[in-house]
Amino acid sequence: MALPIIYHHSSVLRDQLDQQRHGGRGIFSPLEQKTYVRIEKAPRNSRRIFASIDIPTGIDEVWNLLTDYENLQSVVPNLTANEVLEQFTGINCREVWQSRMRGGGMALSSTSPSNADQCKRMAKRMKGSVLKQAGGAKFMGISFSARTTLEVREWPMGMPDFAHDDDNANGGKENGRKLTRYVFPRPFTVPSLPRKDISMQSIETDDGEFRMYQGVWRMQPLPGCSRRATRLTFAVEVSPRVPVKLVEERIGQ
Repeated sequence: MALPIIYHHSSVLRDQLDQQRHGGRGIFSPLEQKTYVRIEKAPRNSRRIFASIDIPTGIDEVWNLLTDYENLQSVVPNLTANEVLEQFTGINCREVWQSRMRGGGMALSSTSPSNADQCKRMAKRMKGSVLKQAGGAKFMGISFSARTTLEVREWPMGMPDFAHDDDNANGGKENGRKLTRYVFPRPFTVPSLPRKDISMQSIETDDGEFRMYQGVWRMQPLPGCSRRATRLTFAVEVSPRVPVKLVEERIGQ
């Protein structure tokens, strides 16, 4: 889930699903070989990145792979280290939503919390984990590496709309909003379809290569296909400690 692997997850994930479901026999059509990527500039040495791919397998299988935190190295290429530091049991997602509908300490008032504060409160009640990761890759013969410690949270009913930045909904026009904790970028989305989300955010005391790293994996079932299919989308905001132009070619590869 660290930056060096953003654009290289698709083929390995497909292969992993293939091996799990069919004993290594090839099942994927050439239509799923394309990953769509968009990169946007953001203030203060930052970038917003959006990616999407359709995968011919069920949403639960994709979800199970991406939430198997101890074995992410078998799914995510270029992930050279992956340590589970802490796990959160969380509570039933429906209870979180029902609590919010009843008020749950988040009712609107003259002193109501911001959207970011509401998102933080909900996130802290979700199942998840803290992962210490390192990624490594080569570009034009030069080795790149990045370390980060991420807090990952599971949203099996999807994240609420207020958790996202409306200015860049669905990877829209470039905008000048600075990166803000618990205001997540919105992945490419089919609004009418249900979704499962996994949010990730560098912890505030992280001493890795990013001043800030936060993003969302989004899974949506695709109806009307001849077989089960899932749209896997990814949106991430990154602010490296080095000038972003030094790694921009690597980001866009």
